[in-house]
Parts: sequence; C-alpha cells; structure tokens
Amino acid sequence: MNKKLLLFSGVVILIVISIINYKYPLINPVVGKWSVGYSFTDEVLKKPIIDQENIITYPEVDILLKKSGHYIADPFFIKEKDTFYLFVELKGKNDADIALFTSAEGENYEYKGVVLDENFHLSFPQVFKHKNEYYMLPETNQTGNVILYKSVDFPYNWQKTDTLIRNQNLKDPALLLSEDLNLIVAVDDHMQQYMFTADSLTGTWTEAENYTGRLGNETRPGGRFFEFNGNHYLPIQDRRYGYGSAVSIFRLSNEDDHLELVREQKEYLGPQENIKWFNRGMHQLDIQRVGAEYYMVYDGDYNKTRENYFQVKRSLKFVYSDLYNLFQ
Repeated sequence: MNKKLLLFSGVVILIVISIINYKYPLINPVVGKWSVGYSFTDEVLKKPIIDQENIITYPEVDILLKKSGHYIADPFFIKEKDTFYLFVELKGKNDADIALFTSAEGENYEYKGVVLDENFHLSFPQVFKHKNEYYMLPETNQTGNVILYKSVDFPYNWQKTDTLIRNQNLKDPALLLSEDLNLIVAVDDHMQQYMFTADSLTGTWTEAENYTGRLGNETRPGGRFFEFNGNHYLPIQDRRYGYGSAVSIFRLSNEDDHLELVREQKEYLGPQENIKWFNRGMHQLDIQRVGAEYYMVYDGDYNKTRENYFQVKRSLKFVYSDLYNLFQ
C-alpha cells in the first residue's frame, strides 16, 4: 500500500513539475547586457523582422564613453522637424542615467551624452510633447513616487515639474493622454498591475475603479501606448523564459465603462537566434507613426556565454499568479 502511495505521489509530483515547466520553464538563459535597435515598418501588429544592421551595441557604447561595463536599454524616441531624438537608460556600475542619441534620418545615431542624472536609478525615459511643451515620465521607482519632468531647453535641461503619484513604488509607468481618457499603467515590486486615471496630465491621478489589475507575468509595461486603426495598444513584458525575454501587445478595451487590457499578439518581440545582440530576449518597444510609415525602437540582450540558471521560485510564483488572476 505504501509503495503504491509513494508511486502515485511520485507520478503526481512529476506531472505538476511538467505542467509548471511547460508554462514557465525552470531553466532559462542568464540575462546579458542590453543593446538598442531601430527600424521603419509598415506592419504594426505582425511580428516584425529585426534589422541586424541597425543596432547600437553595448560594446559600441563602451567605445563612445571610453569606459567599460556600460549598456543601454529602455529606448523611447520623439521626432521633431528633421531630427529623431532617441532617449535611453544608460546603465553603468552605479545607478542608471538617461542618455540621448540623435539622427537625421532614423539611423546612424550620434551620441549626445547624459541629459538627466539623479542620485537614484532612472530608466524608462518616456518622452512626449504635450501642449507644445516637452515632458518625460521615466521610472523613478526608488523614490517611491512617479515624477514628471519638463525640458526647458529641449532635448536638454530636464527639471522636475510635478509628482503625479505619491508614496507608491511603481515600475515603468506607461502614459496615455487622449481626448477620451488619460491613464497610467504600472506595476509594483511584486508585479501587481495598477491603472490610474486623471482629467489632465497634471490633474489628480487616482486608481481606476473600473479596472482589475492582473498579477504576475505579462503585467509590466514594455513601452508606451501607441495608436493603430483607432485603437490604443500597450507593449507588455513577457517573462515566460526569464526576465525581459519577450514583448507582447495588449489592446486597451473600454466597453460598458469597464477598462481592460486584452492580449492581441503573444511574443511580438522575442529572442533572435540569428542576431547575437538579441539572442537571449527583448523587453522594450516604442512604436509611433512617422509620416506614412511607423518607426520603432527596441532593445534586447546578449547571452554571450550561453549559460543557464534555475528559476524555480519565479516559475512557482507565476503559476500561482495565473491561478490568482483566474479566480479574482
């Protein structure tokens, strides 16, 4: 009887482990250093073909800085007149800063230096123009606040102009400003997703009562909202194969006065086997219309040594989160 019970228990455990491993693999490639790519596209919701020539690699960044151990990630861009302004997280040995590259044609970018440096970690440099003023809403999670910056000499000299959300640690606050709706989507340190709304950019931001935030995987923004065919879409990080392994696309639904993010494209961006700089994963996308086409910037990382590591805790946590989302 005991042998049968042990055998049955062993089979059940193997089945459970197999299910968990299928959903969120227990062994994943080690996260590497990040590089940034860019390209034009006329296919917005179809998986893009990544241009292996248009990449600012992390070794190139080391050459530009005349230092070693740096990389760039979290790219956002804005095109003004004849210039593309590419803002990135610049990570070194200490906290990350926000740096700038510029280009006249959307390629062959030139490094312009650090444009925002604080005594805390900065990333997700979400730059935008609103009422003829230039703003940036980066991640300022370490401060416990969501801080809005304004440029008094674009693209330089960024100064704090407002605190949109106070006393809450939030990562990657993706902003949408529209005629019908203003909202911010972000996650906390436990990957609980939140949505906030306000009547204006500098209005009072409060948690949306008509939105149920998810927990776990595919909750953290991987870029800003973009508009296509009358709908708003948000890139969301997919961590099935480890941190920042892919980006999925979610559509914002606002039916019957209920807000919802609905997945439209699974793994829109992901590991690029034929591009070594992105061979481990991709986790950020900024896509906007530029003239008759769309232009996109993205990042990915390089698992140079092909090392792997166990992520048992992460896999169990995400399976639990999926069950939580199912029954909430």
